[in-house]
Amino acid sequence: MPHELKESPEMVQLAVNASSRDELFRDALTGILEAAYGAPPPEGASEGRAVPIQAAGDDDGVLLAHLAEDALRAAREEAGTLQPPKWLAFDVNRVTANLPVHTLHSRARPLEFLRATVGSGGEGWNARLEFLPSRAD
Repeated sequence: MPHELKESPEMVQLAVNASSRDELFRDALTGILEAAYGAPPPEGASEGRAVPIQAAGDDDGVLLAHLAEDALRAAREEAGTLQPPKWLAFDVNRVTANLPVHTLHSRARPLEFLRATVGSGGEGWNARLEFLPSRAD
């Protein structure tokens, strides 16, 4: 399983394990959208539209944190349901993704991003992200 989502009334935690940096960010975005909508993103055709998100930072933890914040913002603001990106673009201290918009309309629940940590080593890449359920609805 590329990501694992654990939820409690106090916190939502996302753990991601991947063999590459690209896979880590892609699987993290899939988990972030699952956390935002309370269910896995729908599969199938999109409307032909996509919502761009991006992040800048000096290390992968900062990049992933800012990407998570932008993905949560986009999920709250978009009328359709966002799907995981088909591609990611990495540049020096920047990552960009386009999230396809699915025709199914889902309402994103209010989550507040708390923190992200990223590690890499001999067994691949891993990340842990934490979110707080917002009290305001």
